[in-house]
Amino acid sequence: MPTVNEAKRERRTLDFMTAIARAALYPSAPLRPMPGSGMDGRLVIGQGSGLAQSNPFIALMHDDVPAHVMFPTHPHRWVEVVTYGIAGGLYHEDTLGNRGTVMAGGAERNLFGRGFAHSEQPVGGVPYRGFQLFIGLTESDRNADPTWQLLDPDEIPEVHAPGTCIRVVAGTVDGATSPMSLRNPTQYLDVRVDPGHEAVVPIPKGFAGIAYTVEGHGTIGTPPLAIAQHQRVTLGDGNTLRLACEASATQSFRAVVITGQPITA
Repeated sequence: MPTVNEAKRERRTLDFMTAIARAALYPSAPLRPMPGSGMDGRLVIGQGSGLAQSNPFIALMHDDVPAHVMFPTHPHRWVEVVTYGIAGGLYHEDTLGNRGTVMAGGAERNLFGRGFAHSEQPVGGVPYRGFQLFIGLTESDRNADPTWQLLDPDEIPEVHAPGTCIRVVAGTVDGATSPMSLRNPTQYLDVRVDPGHEAVVPIPKGFAGIAYTVEGHGTIGTPPLAIAQHQRVTLGDGNTLRLACEASATQSFRAVVITGQPITA
């Protein structure tokens, strides 16, 4: 009888035998900081980014917030928002009575549903850097009771292989499932590939979305498409995505891969 690890390897082999590799489509030019904002944030998805939306995603912001900037109390409704930190910390306080700080490597989920208000501010006298993803809701979920969830960095599961690390912010990869609870089925991955290595990432069939380079340069998709820092690509159909970093690269290639089930009603 095969061991548990042998069974997992056998299932993985069968999966890749039937794999349909996704292409990387419509690469953007390197995205620039938003002018006039006083911050170095880049709009990856949203009006003015060149990709107004990517169903089920309404907006994705690559935040770079100076330490002195505060976002005073403001409302949202009819969306679910995932905040994922990559440097510094972002303090959250809301009208539901929740409060906490998203630290580098941690994440926060706000189901705004029928609506509430919150404020945000960098902590520790240092800039905050991270991502904020706005996910659409079905008509029935728009009136859901609002809820909040905060995940510490050590609660985000990681999948390691030689020269690669996949942090599973939301969804499941190779049996590693994030504790983040989202209304719309979503897979949110932070993928790091070291020089001379590649990662083949499973993505649920039918999910749509994007990949965006956080650091370095490499290739994404099949056939491989060269992509540099701060570029965005839309993903074609399939159930796997290849990311690779050339052996000659001077730093690792890091990208977020964010896909979800499109909303049809």
